[in-house]
Amino acid sequence: MTQDKLDQLLGAYSEDDVTVKLTWAIMEAVPGATPISLYRSLEEARFLVAPDLDDAGLVRARAFAQSPAATQALRVADWIDTGDVGLSAFTGIRAALGLFLKRGQALDTDPQQGADAVAKAAAIAWLAHALHEGTVAERFERFRATPAGAALLTWYAAAEVALPFADDVASGVGSVLGSLVQRYGGQHLSRLDGLLGGGAGAAANGMLGQMTGPLDEIIRSVSGHSARIAETARQYLPPTLATLGTVAGAVATAADVLPVYRFLGARLVAETALLRGRA
Repeated sequence: MTQDKLDQLLGAYSEDDVTVKLTWAIMEAVPGATPISLYRSLEEARFLVAPDLDDAGLVRARAFAQSPAATQALRVADWIDTGDVGLSAFTGIRAALGLFLKRGQALDTDPQQGADAVAKAAAIAWLAHALHEGTVAERFERFRATPAGAALLTWYAAAEVALPFADDVASGVGSVLGSLVQRYGGQHLSRLDGLLGGGAGAAANGMLGQMTGPLDEIIRSVSGHSARIAETARQYLPPTLATLGTVAGAVATAADVLPVYRFLGARLVAETALLRGRA
């Protein structure tokens, strides 16, 4: 990947983009969430998130932005949004809202929602593993120290768990994420091996063990604001995306899923590159 490619991905989003507006709105709806500023190139990101980075550090950052790890990270972020066999159709904000608004009803999306939520958690875990060095704990801390990493965790907690599994979170029994991983982890961790090669699933699984506790804390914190998050999200979605009825309806609107993970994934690569440029 070239530096121009990363800048192209960052520059694809503007303040008027619905993906950007919705992401900002969800972050604002969660008290304590890390605010994110819009930047459209690595150079702009430098002044916003790493103003102390010198020119030599920027050269190192640009080199990392062209590395295989950065290229694969962007590929994984894109996969989270596009997936295979309707991945994001089930775990997009549309489906999450539908499940939250129809709590207590047996929807046929539930099993797929859980399975694909695990696939997304595994992909985020892999990003934390692949983009950083050090122990598992050190990699995770460096991942969530970036604004984009913190935003990914908040978005995931809200859209993939707190809204669609509101009743499970409210029960307060055990780890919601741990329960989902236990039920669906093996099958869906292997999807990363198919995407990235052997060993990716194992690496993600190791990171999942590290991030489950902290992510459960974020999920429970975010869940206290689920009603506000849901109402906020509805204001930014076209009316046809604000409700959900069936699996068929979800799959039919797969193309309407907003590319939040691509947006945050490009930012994650840029911010990680700048962080590593300080070394």
